[in-house]
Amino acid sequence: MTLKQYLGQPHPDGDATVVRASTHYRWTPGERSLEACPSCGAELTLSERHVLVTLSRPVGGDERRHLCDERCVDAWLADG
Repeated sequence: MTLKQYLGQPHPDGDATVVRASTHYRWTPGERSLEACPSCGAELTLSERHVLVTLSRPVGGDERRHLCDERCVDAWLADG
């Protein structure tokens, strides 16, 4: 599945919908940003390639999630 095909998919945990999915690198000079993948729990170094998914909710606004790769996005959207 290409990242574009995730657009509009619902997240099973409630009323969130995918409004953006893209490859992403977060680079900040002199800083190392880490975050856990919400699908598999792996620690991501955000300066390395990963997938950024933005969810939109009718109440509460947008949420951004950093995931390892497309396999994790598939599992995350399937499992909630």
